Amino acid sequence: MNAIIITGGDIDLSLLESYISQNRYATVISVDAAVKKLEEINKMPNVMVGDFDTLTDESRLEHYAGLGVEIVRHNPVKDFSDSELAIDWAYKRNISEIVVFGALGRRFDHTFANILLLQKYKKLGVDITIIDRFNRIYVKSNPFILEKRSVWGKYISFFAIREKVLIESLTGVAYPVENKYLDNIESPSLFISNEIVEDYMSVIFNGEILVVESRD
Repeated sequence: MNAIIITGGDIDLSLLESYISQNRYATVISVDAAVKKLEEINKMPNVMVGDFDTLTDESRLEHYAGLGVEIVRHNPVKDFSDSELAIDWAYKRNISEIVVFGALGRRFDHTFANILLLQKYKKLGVDITIIDRFNRIYVKSNPFILEKRSVWGKYISFFAIREKVLIESLTGVAYPVENKYLDNIESPSLFISNEIVEDYMSVIFNGEILVVESRD
C-alpha cells in the first residue's frame, strides 16, 4: 500500500495534480490546512490529519466529514508535528511507501524535522520520499542502482545519516569514488552535486545515506 501526504510547505500544484492522477489508488492524506491546495486542483483527500490550528473553519471540516473523509484531530499541545502524525497514521495502517509534498519550504525547522523523519521511518520499514519541483529526497540502507533517465534532475548528492559512511564504490558518475568515507564532520559537502554520466549509476556502501536528486 502507498500514500501521498500533502503538508504545509511550498507545493508545485501542477506536479501534485499529475502525481495524484498517476497514482489514483494511493491514500491521499491532507495535513491541517493543506486541504486548500487539494481544493485548488479539484482533488479529494481520503484522510485529514492535524490539530487544525491553521484550518480554523469548522464548517470545512464538517463538509469533508460529510463526504466520508476521515478526520483525525489532535490536540494543539502535542509532542509531534502534524506531518509526523500523518506519517504515523499511515505507518500504523501498514502503508510502506509514502510520498510527501510540501515538506520543504520557508520554515527550516519543519524542513529539517521532515528530513529526519525519513530516517526514523526507514528503520520501521517505511520508504518515504519527499518531492518538490527541484528535489527528490529519500534514505537508502542498501546498495542500489539509478537509471539516468529516471532521476529527478542533473545532480545527485549523498549525505551520511550518522557521522560517516564508507562508500565502497560509486560508478557511472562524473566523479567516481572507491573506498572513501562520506563524513558529515570532516567533509560534509564532498558528495554533493555529482552527475550521472552513464546509463546507470551504481553505489555500494555500508550504513545509511540520504540521497538528494536535484535540479536548478
